Amino acid sequence: MTELAEALTKLADNEQAMGDAEKEVEIFRIKRLQGIYKNRSSITKTIPQFWYIVLAQNDDFCEYIRPEDLKYIESITDIYVDYPIAENGDAEKYRDFSITFSFGPDGNVPEQTVTKHFNVKDEEGEAKLYSEPVDVEWPEELKDICPATIRENKSGDNYTTEEKKRYRQGMKSLFAWFEWTGKKPNKEFRSGEDLARMIVDDLFPNAVHYYSEAMNNDQESEAEDSSEGEELDLSEDEPDKKKQKVDETQ
Repeated sequence: MTELAEALTKLADNEQAMGDAEKEVEIFRIKRLQGIYKNRSSITKTIPQFWYIVLAQNDDFCEYIRPEDLKYIESITDIYVDYPIAENGDAEKYRDFSITFSFGPDGNVPEQTVTKHFNVKDEEGEAKLYSEPVDVEWPEELKDICPATIRENKSGDNYTTEEKKRYRQGMKSLFAWFEWTGKKPNKEFRSGEDLARMIVDDLFPNAVHYYSEAMNNDQESEAEDSSEGEELDLSEDEPDKKKQKVDETQ
């Protein structure tokens, strides 16, 4: 073996060691934080509209859903990300996770808790995300655009123009994301992987930051409103001043 070949072999071994170390660090991080997040969840559930405020504050989240969906996120009482590895799961699948949405009894969405599982696969040097469809009960007002319902009730083998229109509208809804698999490009919820990663990497870990940011903005707005009192009309003093000058000349 030449000196260069030997050096390259050692370099490859070093890269492998770095990869193993990063994996161990990530597993440790997940296990260490899981209990902390569980405790945080028990606290945020006692704060009215916590997750609604967090979601409304996050501009990226709003980009993934229909504007008409915004009123339904008021029903979300909890969002939770869980990693099986935290409970001594398969170390080879340490990147797999699940996202749970809880909808409360007071709102426009049926009360339910929906958990969607995701798994990561390395394909052509890229980590790809996949999932399985999970049932979710749609709001009554949106059932006419629910893709699953349209598929079940379609007239004939092909969709009518009206069915296609409603199907496409439904596929843009947050509730269609629960059906996303990552295996049907252009035929399911758009950017399903991006939304999942945004929740896991940003929205969930930084939820308190977004909530605090929203609260600070509200307080600043209230302070500005309270400081803008009624301005004194100085013209009311003018007649008195003129009268005083007249008296002095007499």
